[in-house]
Parts: sequence; structure tokens; C-alpha cells
Amino acid sequence: MTGREREILHLLRRDPLIQQQEIAEMLGISRSGVAGHIMNLIKKGYIKGKGYILSNHSYVVTVGSTNMDVCGYAKSKLVYEDSNPGIIKCTPGGVGRNIAQNIALLGYESHLISVIGNDFYGDTLLDQIKTSGVYIDNIHRLHGENTSTYLSLLDDKGEMLVAVNDTRIIDKLTPSLLSTSKDLIQHAGVLVVDCNLTEDALAWIFSNSGNVPIFVDTVSAFKAPKIRHWLSHINTLKPNRLEAEVLSGISIRTPQDPPSVADWFHEQGVQRLALSMGKEGVYYSEMDGQRGWSKPLTMDIVNVTGAGDAMMAGLASGWLDDLSLAESIRFAQGCSALTISSEFTNNPNLSNDRVHQLLELQS
Repeated sequence: MTGREREILHLLRRDPLIQQQEIAEMLGISRSGVAGHIMNLIKKGYIKGKGYILSNHSYVVTVGSTNMDVCGYAKSKLVYEDSNPGIIKCTPGGVGRNIAQNIALLGYESHLISVIGNDFYGDTLLDQIKTSGVYIDNIHRLHGENTSTYLSLLDDKGEMLVAVNDTRIIDKLTPSLLSTSKDLIQHAGVLVVDCNLTEDALAWIFSNSGNVPIFVDTVSAFKAPKIRHWLSHINTLKPNRLEAEVLSGISIRTPQDPPSVADWFHEQGVQRLALSMGKEGVYYSEMDGQRGWSKPLTMDIVNVTGAGDAMMAGLASGWLDDLSLAESIRFAQGCSALTISSEFTNNPNLSNDRVHQLLELQS
């Protein structure tokens, strides 16, 4: 959906009986131009038939990883080759799962497409995901496979000494499995994808999602290149500085660099960019639309894990609520800020109202 089509759809949602000439005068374009944009919205499925009956694209589908995070915290100095007293915690994780739960916490219908093993961790995760309000109908349980697991060991100072990950099962989320969810995907309001998926899976998604806006979480600089040949299919891309550099080949060293990087992404077809720049905030840019900086919010940091996943959930929420890109970015930063203020990867107190309360306090 183009920026102009989005403006017109927003006006139609506010007043389904509005006349085309009135829309034209409000947007400063011709009535015939409005008619052309409305015809495109009909072709894309956002408007059904006459009278501007709007399609109900109100749910979010997230496709990505689900895993169990197992962390051992030593109480005293570690003694190698021996048993050490400490605390072991198991918490649900995975970029896709984190995003899907945050979307549910924000009050939206949230569907997760993922894979888990037919084992104890799989049982535990499935129960947790369902309890969190996320629809689990499209999570595939694979016999003979281990549920994706991340195992880490921290010393008595909280520093990670070593970690082992077994995430092979995500490679089993094949185009064949994804095709069973094709109808769900093609009728979503937003499709969120994380780059833990294989290149084959990503290619199937970009080729079979119809006109649904695709939001992509690059995950890491190592995994980001998987989408290099599909940038023209992406509505909203959320990389950090290093991931943007890897994809674009352009160095980002000063606050003056992001605009040229954004231009490069738009030239490749990316419609909207949300570039996380750490302490400097977020640089956002929309093709032929808004661009600028959004400063970070001030919060006491308890746990940074999951902050990016919360931000992506906020961006998807903003799209469904017809927020402008600048408004969506600010709302997404609010989601991220609430997340880092909690000890949990998914702040159980995250909600639409709490985010707006935070933003009002820091406005």
C-alpha cells in the first residue's frame, strides 16, 4: 500500500460515506486521482465492492522462531569440571514468539506460524503461547525433532561464560508447511517475518503473501543478508546500524549518514525504514513521505532482552491503528521502553494504555 492509498483508506475508515471530491480537496489532489487510488485499494482487497465496505484486515500473523531459553546463574566463583550451586531459569523466547506475544499484549488478534518439537520444552512453550493469548493453530509440532533451545551459563558477576544453541528445527519450517497457512497470511492486516527463517522459507513468503504489508525484523547482521534480494517486497524494515550497513554497504558513522542510507533502501523498494541507532534514537523514513529522528525515551534499564521485539510489535500495532510513521515510531519506542524496564523478555504489563501513559509523561 502506498502512502497516498493509506491516507485515503484512513479517511474512508473515519467516514465510509465521504465523497471522492471531498477526499480530493482534503489531500490536494484531483478527484480522478482519488478514484484511481480507490480502484487500487479495491484490487488489493482493502475495499470490498460498492459503498466503500472495508475489508477486516485486523489481525497480525508473525512467522518466525520459537525457543526455550535456559540460563544457569552461578552463586559463587565457578569450579570447572564440578557441580556448582546456582539458579536455573527457563523462559520462553524466540524473536517470532516474542513479537507475537507483545502484539497480543497490545490487544490485537495475534497468530504465530512456527515449529516446535514433540518434547517437554515443546509442551511447555505451546501451553505458554496459548495462555498469552496468541493463536497456536499454525504452530507445527514435529516428531523426532528437538524444540529450539538456547543454553547459557553466567558466572557470579552476571557475565556470560559460554552458551550453546540448538536451533536447527527452524530449518524445518519449509515452504510446504508454510503453504498450509497461505489463506491466513493473505488475509492478514500485517505480516511480520524474522530472519531466523531459511532463505527458501523467506522466498516463499515474499512470493505468496499477496498484497499484505510485510514487516521484517533482520535479527542480526549475520542473518540480514537473506532478504537482500527481496527488499522491494518489504513495507517496513527494522534494522540496527550494523544490520543496515551490511545490507546497504554504506557506513553509518555520524547522525548525518542515515538519510543517505534510507535513500538507498527506498531505491531498492523498501517503503518504510525504522533504523535503530542506540542512544541517538531511531531514524525513520518513508518513501515519498515522513522522515526524521525520534529521540530515545528515558527509562531505568532492567533487562534489554526483547526490546527490539517489542518495538516491532509496536510498529505493527501502529499500522493497524492508521498511525503516521512518526507516530508509529514513537509508540514502538514506548513498547520497547516498557520492556527494558521489566525483568521479563515480554513485560506482562505491556498494553496500549500503558504505552500512551508513558508517552504522555515524557512528551
